[in-house]
Amino acid sequence: MTMPGTPYVTPAMLTSAPAGISWAVVPTLTASAQTQTAQLAQVCWQATSAVDRYCLQPLRATVNTETGSGPGLPRIASDRATRKGTIVTRRWPVTSVAAIQTSPASAYPEQWTLVPSGQWRVRTPPILSAAPTPSTGPTGGNVIDVAPGYITWGRGKGGWDVMTSYLSGWPHAGLSAAVSAGAESLTVDDVTGWTGSVGFLYDGISTELVEVTAAAATVPVQLPGVAGTVQAGPGTLTLAGPLGFQHSAGAVLSALPPDVIRAAALQASVMALETIDAIATQSLSGRMAGGTGVLAEEVEMILDNYRRVA
Repeated sequence: MTMPGTPYVTPAMLTSAPAGISWAVVPTLTASAQTQTAQLAQVCWQATSAVDRYCLQPLRATVNTETGSGPGLPRIASDRATRKGTIVTRRWPVTSVAAIQTSPASAYPEQWTLVPSGQWRVRTPPILSAAPTPSTGPTGGNVIDVAPGYITWGRGKGGWDVMTSYLSGWPHAGLSAAVSAGAESLTVDDVTGWTGSVGFLYDGISTELVEVTAAAATVPVQLPGVAGTVQAGPGTLTLAGPLGFQHSAGAVLSALPPDVIRAAALQASVMALETIDAIATQSLSGRMAGGTGVLAEEVEMILDNYRRVA
């Protein structure tokens, strides 16, 4: 069965850098290679879901649209002195804004009008280093400032409906097709957020740093209201330079901070330990033999600073 997208950690990543467990015991010592592969794939997706659930938001890059009313109501405000608007999003870090639309709250149906591009800014964008390197930890915010005149008190408290489409999280994808050394483009299962981003192409001893200059979705995503489209879903990434190694389909390209990848691997270990049989459990040693508590605590410690803040 083909799964949509790519989990935060894959069977290949687990088996090449195991988190203290021999994956040959999953789900049983006598399971066939096919059964073990299927179980590992399931564990990887369960671990990914568990990471997002604990953080109360997806950590991979996503396109989000939120609608609320303001000013003077939760999440949407306007400074009476400067007339600048403020939008507080549910997910973070906000990496870019695709569109902001307003409509009189009394209008049924809504009469959406686009706020012109450039009339907003992310108050605390993710910190970027001068050299092209991926993020190594949580950075960024969830507040968008809007230029004066678009979210005003002229219609009173809650007089405007505001629809905000934005990108949040860290780009993460899997290769949809094999590539050769020297290639300057990649076909991936999700191009969301990749333009201008840097990530690791995880592939064992062939792991390398990749800088993306452009992303083109096979079918761009249409935003609601009167906004346009965004590049999200399967498509092609253009690279800043040629690849140093060849890579097979399924290799993971990710800008997720490495500690999130580690947390997903540890969570996969927790879930694997909960599914193996008693005989396989007896083959474990060290902290693995003590159960899943220590690993689960480490996962939460890593992810605490990535949890949703509002």
